[in-house]
Amino acid sequence: MDEIQKIVFEIADRCQRRKVPVTDMLAAFVAKTIILENPDKFQLERAMSQEDVEGLVSMAVTRLSKEDDPSLETLRMQVAFDAAYVERQEALEKDKAGTNRAYSLLEQSICATKLASTKDVAGMGQMHRLIIAALLTRTGQNPSNEVFQREVAAALESVLPRANLYPFTALDYADKRDRLVDLHNYVLGIRLFNKALGKGGSGLGDKIRDASEQVLALGGSVMNQLGDAEKIVGDTQAVINFAHKNGEKATTSKLPLQRLHDELAYRRQYIGFLQSFEQEIATSQEQMHNIALDYDAHMEELRELVGRKSAVPKERVYPLFEGLSKLWMEAKDVEMHNGALQAIFDELMTFSAPAYKTVLMEEDVSAAYRDQQGEEAKPGGDAGAA
Repeated sequence: MDEIQKIVFEIADRCQRRKVPVTDMLAAFVAKTIILENPDKFQLERAMSQEDVEGLVSMAVTRLSKEDDPSLETLRMQVAFDAAYVERQEALEKDKAGTNRAYSLLEQSICATKLASTKDVAGMGQMHRLIIAALLTRTGQNPSNEVFQREVAAALESVLPRANLYPFTALDYADKRDRLVDLHNYVLGIRLFNKALGKGGSGLGDKIRDASEQVLALGGSVMNQLGDAEKIVGDTQAVINFAHKNGEKATTSKLPLQRLHDELAYRRQYIGFLQSFEQEIATSQEQMHNIALDYDAHMEELRELVGRKSAVPKERVYPLFEGLSKLWMEAKDVEMHNGALQAIFDELMTFSAPAYKTVLMEEDVSAAYRDQQGEEAKPGGDAGAA
């Protein structure tokens, strides 16, 4: 492992001295590729000699220093995409882990605490503050914000009045933990309903709308890029086919066909990454469509129940509050996931205009399509068959 790290460092360092931007991941990827391409020279079953190491480093630096090279740019794109994906996934997991850790500490304090009696005013005050902090933390809001605290305290009072804190602390650990989750759902649901009525919901964004608009915008950007990239692939493939068919009679016979194939591979790799976005976005769009329908249905039913202005039984409204809470939290997760996708897409977009200079010329594309149309117009061609 140390030897591999030294090789990667040496490759990156030499490239840096040549003013060639190379990440450690790209250096490692190219080194691995060279080893696999040269099994006789670099045998994995034996330790590498100093001469082997020098040869590998030299070959890697030479390859990474190439200019105007579609194959190298394809490698750069692949490594950059993979690195961005890993980075964003780790950032998401770190963020969630931080929230879960903060909530877990509050949960442990709450579940481990038992009040001495109903007269333990100081203990009740402390328990009340801990519960409010836990509910805000689970929602993803700042537990130190006094506006949020007051709003949560008001909603909590209708679900778990202070007078009932003593019986709550008398529950066993597991029951308190489950009850705390219920409290979060009920309180958040009440705040979301109040927000819809224009009476509260401080700091609670419209996650349903925001996540839906976000995924639609990202989907539109991906579709636009796909359309452009697929046209270039079609043009390149048409020119390659024309050159193969016409040989020396074709204007394109002067073009380096291997170079065209390399450019085609670059574009197809780009399309492959875009299509992976397309699949994830389609899943998110369907998910947000269903969330929005369910959220609106829950909200409408609550409006009807509360609008009757008669006493509404808790067994009717609490499940609806819980539903609102869960749907909002689910939309929040979708928004975070799509935010990560957007960042990865932005990184991929840096490869939409290749660093190499294309050899695909407009006159060659026109000639290829004219030839194609001529073939289709012949008896027995596609046009005649239609």
